[in-house]
Amino acid sequence: MKILVIGYGELAEELAKVSSDFDFVGIKRSGCSELTNVNIVNCDYSLGLPEQVTKDKYDWVIFFPKTSGKSIDDYKNGYLSQMSAINDHFPSAQKIFISSTRVYSGYSNIVVDENTPCKPSDEQGKIIEQYEKEALEHSQNCVIRLGGLITHKSNFVKLVLEKQLFLNNKYINGVFISDVVSLIVKILGEGISHQLINVIMPKYMKYSDFDLAFKGEPTNAAVKSIHYNDAAKF
Repeated sequence: MKILVIGYGELAEELAKVSSDFDFVGIKRSGCSELTNVNIVNCDYSLGLPEQVTKDKYDWVIFFPKTSGKSIDDYKNGYLSQMSAINDHFPSAQKIFISSTRVYSGYSNIVVDENTPCKPSDEQGKIIEQYEKEALEHSQNCVIRLGGLITHKSNFVKLVLEKQLFLNNKYINGVFISDVVSLIVKILGEGISHQLINVIMPKYMKYSDFDLAFKGEPTNAAVKSIHYNDAAKF
């Protein structure tokens, strides 16, 4: 199986590591991979997909949007600039588009799931909502919304608790990188069974559950998944 990863990073590297029987082509701005089943192409995908990539056929395309900054234009370039190209260049490939639970940022102190309408609180979130809409126009595409990613290199929950980066209470909508990898491996092996999946730890936890310095009702939503909310899967 041949897989193209646009926006190759830490999560894609972990995926390739546990999928040694698959051949990966990864697009990233700079850097390399030490894995023998990965071929890295260095370029800025927002400027266009290189011919050495588009001339080949792939079984799967996985798109991890990357932004060079936090501005509206940065988000448009990172999320939207190549959507038509990805679908046009690889019409026969099944595709996984990585998204974010940021599309729920306008909700507070309620439980949301895949049936809950998006309600972004800023223009960047609206761009992500548009990105999802464009991806879901094609039946062979699926969108995976990730909560805050907890990796070997970065644990945002630990950082918030140790540094008390804020004290208003929030739900901890996180997910471990190993759980995301396991889900993607399952999709690659079994195909797309659901077009839209929230990927989040199944137990609702608030920062106040760990430290009473975090006060009040949560100012964000508790994200759950209809399809992957069984604790036994995590």
